Amino acid sequence: MLRNRSLTVQFALVFLVALALVGAAFYLILNRIYVNELKSQAETVADNVDAFGSWVSQYGRVWVKNDDKSYLGHASLLQPEEGTPDGTIPAPGAKLTPVDFYSKNPALAQREFSEVVERSASPSKFRLTSHNVMNPNNKPDGFEEGALRRIRNDNLKEYYELTPSGFRYARAVFQKASCITCHGDAEKAPNDVKVRYGTTGGFGFKEGEVAGIISVRLPAKSFWDIALNVVGVWELVMIVGAFVISMLFIYYAVVAPVKRLTAATQQISMGKQASLDLASFSPSSGNELHRLAFATERLRVSINMAIQRLTGKKPSV
Repeated sequence: MLRNRSLTVQFALVFLVALALVGAAFYLILNRIYVNELKSQAETVADNVDAFGSWVSQYGRVWVKNDDKSYLGHASLLQPEEGTPDGTIPAPGAKLTPVDFYSKNPALAQREFSEVVERSASPSKFRLTSHNVMNPNNKPDGFEEGALRRIRNDNLKEYYELTPSGFRYARAVFQKASCITCHGDAEKAPNDVKVRYGTTGGFGFKEGEVAGIISVRLPAKSFWDIALNVVGVWELVMIVGAFVISMLFIYYAVVAPVKRLTAATQQISMGKQASLDLASFSPSSGNELHRLAFATERLRVSINMAIQRLTGKKPSV
């Protein structure tokens, strides 16, 4: 049993258990700090996406020139080849040429923004998806399906996980009144929306309900990679040094004095001379072992006096 082991062994085991608990606490604290930092970065990305979507939605749609890859509306305008410096008033006799403009609603603009970011060197990626997508290309992946389910069922505003492939974050997007025109009743949706996406998906939403999520992906190192960056050789040396110092202290301050006191007590019990080295101790010492030594000396004196009374002769100790 542990209690039958020497104090040195018991202390070593207790120290190692305490060190393991401190290590576990360090792991939990560092892991929480790391996850919170990743979450903060993901929230910043989602904030920027929200801000961009709000900028587009305040105009209903934005129009871009000469981009017919994806659009919801088309308009052809006449523009002078030469005009005043600000280009607003054509010069007399200026030749007019047609210029094509294509409209993009907030969802389309945000999707194209996400595609640009996906191709960029930015480590942070994002996309918008929903449980009821209009564009099949926006279909949610496994994490996003789970995040949508948790957000809708548990009335959450956000959901995140630290996965082996990186940090995943999802923020709920709520249906706004300005979005109902395209995502409410399919029959009342703009014709260009119905022509481009059909009428089977992305409709039936009501103002205020969860329309989808902003899904953010961040690269994330494993916890052990982070821990090894935080805990280096010198930190390990200091931990080992703390263990050695503690072991030396417990031996010289507790174990060795107890051994000397035990040997002296055994000598006294056999009626032999024994030195308790009381001269090196202060009578007012607060050290428990010093006080035990003085108590042992008083016990030795009391035993000698008792023996003298019983035998009538002075004991040898």
